[in-house]
Amino acid sequence: MSSLSRRALCLGMGLLLLTGLGRADPLRIGSWNRKTDSLVRVSEAVLTQAYAELHQPVEFVELPVRRAMQMMLSRELDGNVYRVADVALSQPALYRVATPIGDAEVRAYAIDSNLKTVSWSDLAGLRVAYMRGTLLVEKNLPAGSRPIEASSQAEMFRMVKRGMTDVLLFVEPAQAEPNPLATDAGVRRLESALERLPVFHYLSGRHQELGKRLDAVLSRMEASGESQAIRIKTLDLMNQD
Repeated sequence: MSSLSRRALCLGMGLLLLTGLGRADPLRIGSWNRKTDSLVRVSEAVLTQAYAELHQPVEFVELPVRRAMQMMLSRELDGNVYRVADVALSQPALYRVATPIGDAEVRAYAIDSNLKTVSWSDLAGLRVAYMRGTLLVEKNLPAGSRPIEASSQAEMFRMVKRGMTDVLLFVEPAQAEPNPLATDAGVRRLESALERLPVFHYLSGRHQELGKRLDAVLSRMEASGESQAIRIKTLDLMNQD
């Protein structure tokens, strides 16, 4: 082999090595109800764009809410799509990306046209269905309410149609229209939100440096209106499905 050929071969192998070293491994991000949950869909859409700007591939893994948290704490997952703000108080090992990825509202749905729910205390004495593992709901349900866990939105609407529950509670994007499944079930969304709060993306503490870089991207996207445009487009597409 000539000297020129050897140099060319070494150069080619070096480029391959550099390419391999520069390719980031995908982050495994816990998610849930990815097809039907509007808050999950808009959150994933915003995060997908933000991570793409960092050239960081991500893989959203659909899991039950509680299991996703347990797997992140045991380092089987790199993060969760979102959690409500008070999670950081109980899980200091996690890294909360500072810029919220959206605002959420807890909204109540019911068949009874006379039901008027304006606060958590109004749920006392009612059968209340919600998605299994929604800690925000579990924390705020008043004494005397009868909580009923469901594994999917479709199951919740089946429950109310069969008279098994009085109220359905959903955590939705603040700007979302009523859940499209509600019309088919003969269910209406009550006028007032029970609560409005920011939602945050969480990473395992070992990804803190990446989280800081992601925060800078999310902050810019929020300030420019890009994040809001992504949310609106995502919700529009969901309504067309």
